[in-house]
Amino acid sequence: ADDFYMKAHFKWSSASATADISGCGFIFAVQDNKDKDHYGVFLDKSRVYFVKTGYSYEPFGPTRGTGRVSFDVPAGYPIDADFTLLVKETSAYVLVDEKLVGEYTLSKSSILHGELGLAILSGTNKTYGTRCQMTNLHAWMPEE
Repeated sequence: ADDFYMKAHFKWSSASATADISGCGFIFAVQDNKDKDHYGVFLDKSRVYFVKTGYSYEPFGPTRGTGRVSFDVPAGYPIDADFTLLVKETSAYVLVDEKLVGEYTLSKSSILHGELGLAILSGTNKTYGTRCQMTNLHAWMPEE
């Protein structure tokens, strides 16, 4: 996919009340080397965590909007929200519960064509770490 739309209902929990950034997410522009050179976007209890990957995660903030959300700590009981990602050319838009929380500018020097995927980011190694359930998943790519 190049330009696309992905949406899902996320329900996640953490084994630790003090976990680092953790939650459900999407990956895109995945290349043949599978474990590097792609983008990831995750919904955490306090923010949208947008990263470009290579040999390590390179987080970056929104060009417009705050990228901030406010959920209870997902320890002991799950938190849920609708999460939407729209990518058009070098712009990515993230909506949480149908509200735009951030617009992100993607690197023009990166390959933006590639596979899409589902992802989980666990901010703790205690017991089960982070659990993530995604339902009502929708994806759309315009025909070329």
